[in-house]
Amino acid sequence: MARVLSAIVFLPILLLVIWRGAPEYFCGLIAIIAVLGLIEYKNIAAHVGMNVGIGQSILAGLGILTAFYFQRPDLVLAAFAALVIVELSSQLFTSQDLTKSLASAAGTIFGVAYIAVLGGYLISLRLADDKGVQLSAKLISLFFLIVFAGDTGAYYAGRTFGKHKLAPRISPGKTIEGLIGGLVSNVLAVVIAHFTFFPELNLVTAMPLALLMGGLGVIGDLCESMMKRGSQVKDAAHLIPGHGGVLDRLDSILFNAPVLYYYYVLFMK
Repeated sequence: MARVLSAIVFLPILLLVIWRGAPEYFCGLIAIIAVLGLIEYKNIAAHVGMNVGIGQSILAGLGILTAFYFQRPDLVLAAFAALVIVELSSQLFTSQDLTKSLASAAGTIFGVAYIAVLGGYLISLRLADDKGVQLSAKLISLFFLIVFAGDTGAYYAGRTFGKHKLAPRISPGKTIEGLIGGLVSNVLAVVIAHFTFFPELNLVTAMPLALLMGGLGVIGDLCESMMKRGSQVKDAAHLIPGHGGVLDRLDSILFNAPVLYYYYVLFMK
């Protein structure tokens, strides 16, 4: 019930920001979520002895997202390069245990790449040329429709038909039947999108896209579960009732943001 109530509260807000708000509102929302995600990531990493530099992580993350906003890939690389230099220098002067300095530096740099770089592609999607048909809003809506439909289909198919474990070592609750149900729901999502709000969407290319996003969504979910299980953490946080933390909701989203963006570049730009 908590999951349903959270969706009822947050989904209308998300749709309002996407369809009625200026791009800056959506980009600001992504920035807030990224900062929360970096904080949660630091707490997870601490359980395996990594001292993630949260200050430099947040500064680099916001710098990278700003570069995405201004559509400057050169500045994305500049912010990332600056992070590498600052983080290694920080470990040089502050690390009390040199045996953990490499892992801490690597953990800091990876966290920014995982959350800010992948998440930045959502900003790129929001800034897509709308061609007078609100294309960016349609792309973002399609993105979340595919992701949420896959999650919902996998959940109910797994509960109803699930017998064969998909990855018992990482996520005992996931089943092959749930995976199939999720992929079917992904494809249905693009069909629904085409016939409701996104007639420009070519189903011939969109259905393979849905399958790819569905598969990557499951892998992203499992990867986040792997990090939590390795750190002996059940949820990244308890920020969202019934959902855990921000990272618990971003797992399948982050892997798919670049995929939909490059689909737009290749087939719709």
